Amino acid sequence: MNTGSLRARVTLTTFVVLGIVLVAIVTAVTLAYRAKLESELRNRLTNAGSAVERAGPGLPLKGLIPGLALDGISIRGDPVAARRLAATGARATGRSNADSTIHTRGSLLVLDEVMRDGTVMALTASRTNIDRAVSSLLLVVAVVTAAGLALATLLVLHGTRTALRPLSAVIDATTRIAGGDSKLRLNPSRSDTELGRLAAAFDHMVDALDTAIDEARASDAATRRFLADASHELRTPITTLQASIETLLREQPERPERDRLEAAAARDSQRLGRLVNDLLGLARLEAHPTRVPTDLTSIARQLLQGVQARAPTATITLDADDNTTVQGDPQALEQILRNLIDNALTATGHTGQIDVQVRRHNGSVLALVTDDGPGIPEQQRERIFERFVRLDPTKPGHGLGLAIARRIAHQHHGDLTCDPSPNGASFTLHLPTEP
Repeated sequence: MNTGSLRARVTLTTFVVLGIVLVAIVTAVTLAYRAKLESELRNRLTNAGSAVERAGPGLPLKGLIPGLALDGISIRGDPVAARRLAATGARATGRSNADSTIHTRGSLLVLDEVMRDGTVMALTASRTNIDRAVSSLLLVVAVVTAAGLALATLLVLHGTRTALRPLSAVIDATTRIAGGDSKLRLNPSRSDTELGRLAAAFDHMVDALDTAIDEARASDAATRRFLADASHELRTPITTLQASIETLLREQPERPERDRLEAAAARDSQRLGRLVNDLLGLARLEAHPTRVPTDLTSIARQLLQGVQARAPTATITLDADDNTTVQGDPQALEQILRNLIDNALTATGHTGQIDVQVRRHNGSVLALVTDDGPGIPEQQRERIFERFVRLDPTKPGHGLGLAIARRIAHQHHGDLTCDPSPNGASFTLHLPTEP
């Protein structure tokens, strides 16, 4: 990015453009002025030639000479011109060829006038006065042009200083914001101008930075809380597993005590494995999921087939609309429905009623999972989505399933809610049909 002085560039550009325009104007005026003066001189010379022809040779011609001299025209006989005219075949009388015989000789304009007796008179006029007049004009124009350029430069400097004053305000605001005044905004009076759009974009950028900072702080706090909770949750199964293994190794108990300790170690290992998998799944949520067309009805139907095989005593129904496709990550969305259905199975003891519905509604797809279990108290319906929260510690799980499910829903620009239900629990997954 070119970071040279904007004021200097504007001033220099204006100076160059104005100089080019002025030079072109001065050149045109000077050429037109010279052409006008030469045309007038030629007209005077032609009129003088006509007067000489009318006067004829002798005393009348001598009487014209002083008057012509006052007009800057001299007259004398020219034998060279006579021979030249004779060679070209010009007529000895008349003025039909007079104007065509005007020619230049150094700084003189010369008109060869043929008298009635054949004498050729040369009328001459100097162009020196024209050169002096043009030189004087150029001098005056140069002085005026220089003064005009100087005045224009001063005006441009003042104008650019005034025009660029809003940029100074942006610089000052940036410095103050960097110094800690994060609430400062430019608040442009108009946003339909170049500077107005710049100020509006600046305010939008600062707002976005504030939002990013707030999100980073919230994420940092959540990370610290998550690490503390994870450490606590990992400590219990690891301690229990370590105690069981140490007892087995140290005491070598007989059965059935040995069988009890081995079963406890297996349960703790399994619990620890599930917890680690859930923690890894929660960490993977920070990555951006894939976005492909995904049919929720197909996912729900495949899940229910597997669940029915695992819990043949449970009554499970599926009521779904056609074309319940959303843009999302198939594995992540399957994880949400799997968690909801597994929670319903746990709540009903694998013997209750579980209803799954997949509906299209107002540009969204809704997946509802309800059961006839004990339900969830109203005051706990939001708390269950927090990490490591378990309403019944005696039930299996670590309190991460619903937290992960809601996080996935939010990543898909949707939501997961626990709704009021007169009988049992009811969960609804909201997903937009468009990404």
